[in-house]
Amino acid sequence: MPTMPSQSVTTAEQLFVLREPGFHHELVGGELRRMSASGPLHGIVTMRLARRLADLVEERDHGAVFGADSGFVLARNPDTVLAPDIAFVRKSRLLADYPPGFFPGPPDLAVEVVSHSDTITEVREKARRWIEHGTRLVWVVDPIARGIDVYRPRANIRSLGVEDKLRGDAVVPGFTTTVRELFPRGF
Repeated sequence: MPTMPSQSVTTAEQLFVLREPGFHHELVGGELRRMSASGPLHGIVTMRLARRLADLVEERDHGAVFGADSGFVLARNPDTVLAPDIAFVRKSRLLADYPPGFFPGPPDLAVEVVSHSDTITEVREKARRWIEHGTRLVWVVDPIARGIDVYRPRANIRSLGVEDKLRGDAVVPGFTTTVRELFPRGF
């Protein structure tokens, strides 16, 4: 996630109206970060997990699942706005009305799917940032390594392999899937 030089975008409101075709953007401590589009494996894995998660959340009326273009304001002055590949917010935290702008506060679950342009250091840093700002559960999905790292507040990172089960625990009650099911064959 390279930093963009000499940009005047430093607030969530400025970021919300920023348009640069082919790129997504985030703010970290008032610093604009540009992210390039992801490849096909990233998209396939993201959708496989999002579909499973959204189906359960809707069926059980747990809250809402957000897609990759949804930003979350984590801090103000300086502003931090991050956009995970998938997010979940429990029903009790949803707003009755959504004015233009980003979701105020962290999601309960943030999912980051490692893409070709990410370094593992950047993704781990972002996962820790989610936790530091109140996200209760973070899944870092690595399509190449075919594994998932699970982050929770005040807990060690737990690494899951293809034979392990990914669980929503108390954050997304009832959610479970085998890690293997998230990765397509042939990639």
